[in-house]
Amino acid sequence: MIWMIVINTVFWLVCCLGTAHMVRFLPKSWYEKNDWFFAERPFERKLYKKIRLDRWKDKLPEGGGLWDFQKRELSEELTPAYADRFVLETKYGEIGHLGMAILGFACIWINPDEYALVFLICALVNVVVQIPFCLIQRYNRPRLIRLRSRLARKSRA
Repeated sequence: MIWMIVINTVFWLVCCLGTAHMVRFLPKSWYEKNDWFFAERPFERKLYKKIRLDRWKDKLPEGGGLWDFQKRELSEELTPAYADRFVLETKYGEIGHLGMAILGFACIWINPDEYALVFLICALVNVVVQIPFCLIQRYNRPRLIRLRSRLARKSRA
C-alpha cells in the first residue's frame, strides 16, 4: 500500500509539473499557427457570465511564478511585448492543463488492475479540477489581446 502511495504521488507530480514544463518546449510558432484553437468561441462570454468566472478566478492558485512569469496581476510597466508574453503564457497554461487532464488517465495503467475503477475516478476528478484553469486562460486571453492592441496604438501615437 505504501508503495502505491509513493508511485502515485510521484506520478501526479510528474504528470502535473512535467506537463506544465513540457508545453514550453513546443515551438512558439505552434501556438501562433493554431490560433483557431485558442480563439474565443461565440458562446464563451455567456458561459463565463453564467458561471460568474470573474468572481472566483483569482481565488484559484496560480503557478506562473514557477516559470518566472507571475500572472496574478499585470506588471506596472505595460508594453505590447509584455502583453504578447502574457498571451503566450495563457496558451501555455491552457495546453498544460488540458495535457494534465488527458495524461491523468495514465494513472489507471500504473496501478494494479483491481484498483482500475478507483483510479478511473481519480482521473475523472482530475479532469474536473483542470477545467476551471483552462476556462480562466480562455477568459483572460481575449482581454489581453485587446490590451495589447491598445498598447500598440498608444506606442504608435
